[in-house]
Amino acid sequence: MKALVQEGYLAHFLTYHRHLNATTEDWNRTLAEEVFDLLTHLRPAVFAYDATAVYGGIVEALKMFPNIFSIWVRRPMWHENHRQFMEFSAHFDAVVEPAELAEDFDHGPTKEERGKVLLVQPVLHIEPDERMSREAARAALDLPDGVTVVALQLGSGANFDIGPVREAVIAAVLERPDTVLLDLRSPIAAEAVAERPAHPRYRVAELFPSFRYSRAFDAAVTAAGYNTFHEHVLGAVPTLFMPNEADEMDLQLNRARWAELTGHGLLMRRDYDLAHVRTHVEQLLDPGERRRIAARCRLIKWTNGAREITRYIEDHARLVRTDFDITRR
Repeated sequence: MKALVQEGYLAHFLTYHRHLNATTEDWNRTLAEEVFDLLTHLRPAVFAYDATAVYGGIVEALKMFPNIFSIWVRRPMWHENHRQFMEFSAHFDAVVEPAELAEDFDHGPTKEERGKVLLVQPVLHIEPDERMSREAARAALDLPDGVTVVALQLGSGANFDIGPVREAVIAAVLERPDTVLLDLRSPIAAEAVAERPAHPRYRVAELFPSFRYSRAFDAAVTAAGYNTFHEHVLGAVPTLFMPNEADEMDLQLNRARWAELTGHGLLMRRDYDLAHVRTHVEQLLDPGERRRIAARCRLIKWTNGAREITRYIEDHARLVRTDFDITRR
């Protein structure tokens, strides 16, 4: 919400039903009413929905506006328990699926539907060449020269407790006298991360999007969600990926496995590697290892799928539909 407003967009926020202790029926009814009001007021030519889960309130609202061209943008790497959402494809005029660098490791339900969707290249909000220079980013973050900066971005752990591993990573990084650990917090995060005792080389920074500053980082320890994963690989940031393996998340483990097996990153798992955190951090901070990872990442040929999606939306915003019932307006 905050990020959208800062970019100059009109934004409306509806809290998720779990945060309101509301029933899904009541929440979806309210969602349908809110979306109906927005569509009635704005009268858009195209409705783009970017999410994995499709809620009943969205479907009910769209039924009232059959003339609006509707697009579902859904990222792949689904768990099998997300298959239930596949049936909602029929409620949209088109489905757009951004590709995965780790596509060969995707065995989720969307893979069976690839012939029915518009496939585009992996999507980034900010392209690697659009990032701040190393010097400018370090100055903006008040980071000194001559130190190894490690970015930490593991989220709050609200649905996947990472507390012990997170503390072990911080301790392992700060054991080295030449390091600064930059704990990245998103201003749009729903849950706060518990504060820890002060340390002269432990910094907290509230950044969004953090990728804009990533040339300041020598290495990173992050989760393997779609956005962060593709940013760090395509941005050639040597990264130790610790996937969020909660059932409701996407197949982050498969992305991280691809990165490790192809030399585009390293993998550490919460439930298996707590005793080996120091070893993983030492490998990440080895200069030769970081150079090898960055070099492999830079060899990837890629164009931003966001441009393809933009063109697709613009094209359909200009079309005059002839496939709807003129009695329903």
